[in-house]
Amino acid sequence: MPLALFKPRPYLHQAHYEGVLGTTLTLQVRAQGPRQARAAEAASLAEIERLERIFSSFLPDSELARWQAQGVAQLSPELQALLRAAEGWMAHTHGAFNPAAAAIQALYRQNPKPTEGELEALRQALQGPLWRLEGRTAHKLTALPLTLNALAKGHIADRAAQAAMSQGAEEVLLNLGGEIRHIGPRPVRVGVADPLAGADNAPPLARLLVCNQGVATSGRSQRGAHLFDPRTARPVTQMAQATVVAPDAATADVLATAFCVLEPMLSLALAEVFGVGCLLVEADGRTHTNPRFLEQAEEIRRI
Repeated sequence: MPLALFKPRPYLHQAHYEGVLGTTLTLQVRAQGPRQARAAEAASLAEIERLERIFSSFLPDSELARWQAQGVAQLSPELQALLRAAEGWMAHTHGAFNPAAAAIQALYRQNPKPTEGELEALRQALQGPLWRLEGRTAHKLTALPLTLNALAKGHIADRAAQAAMSQGAEEVLLNLGGEIRHIGPRPVRVGVADPLAGADNAPPLARLLVCNQGVATSGRSQRGAHLFDPRTARPVTQMAQATVVAPDAATADVLATAFCVLEPMLSLALAEVFGVGCLLVEADGRTHTNPRFLEQAEEIRRI
């Protein structure tokens, strides 16, 4: 009688890092054994470091920083592609995503009660062209500082997870400061924090099952960070938080940012256009979601 052959269970490797892209990184890798798992982890970390040197708005010698200092430069394919993607998302989100939006926060830090003239001048600057791409050459057209964080962090999470898979991982679950990317054959559980809870350790607002997808949540933090609307240069008052489930973390990242700014009904309409799930929480506690999100939700405490 032939012996039954059992495939060995994949080896599970978990790692946690502080200070990666200025945030935390949690990585879970399933592989055939420790050697393959550590090779996958090393590949993921190397890809994050490589892309940080291109996209970072904090490193003074990143490619993004050097281009902004020079005003015109020939760019790498990676930075060209991200700028083109940013152009598309600015249009798709009706200006709710804007790489120059950090200038609003800077204004309010300098003056918590800016004048109408200051707000209108900044609003006009935000609506103007930010850059022009001509082949490999990029011309910076605004004096405002540019950050691609609301798109780049999700993109880096995607690339880091793919790098781990390329080195023999069978499954990857990566959480880069709240940008989650899963690649693998089995669904995994992901929690969504409640933005209106009084404590960091409060029960999650929702629990999801995700598989080969990205998840991102944007909004107010427990520490009181504010949101700003690039269309008006004023603080956001209606929305508290937006969570998006998408085929990749970059899409989830940028849409979660935009959905914190847009009116809920417009966000729900855009979610259908882009085929993503979303959970929207208004400042007064009202919650909105769509069928794609509900399909993957195991639990939603307040709906």
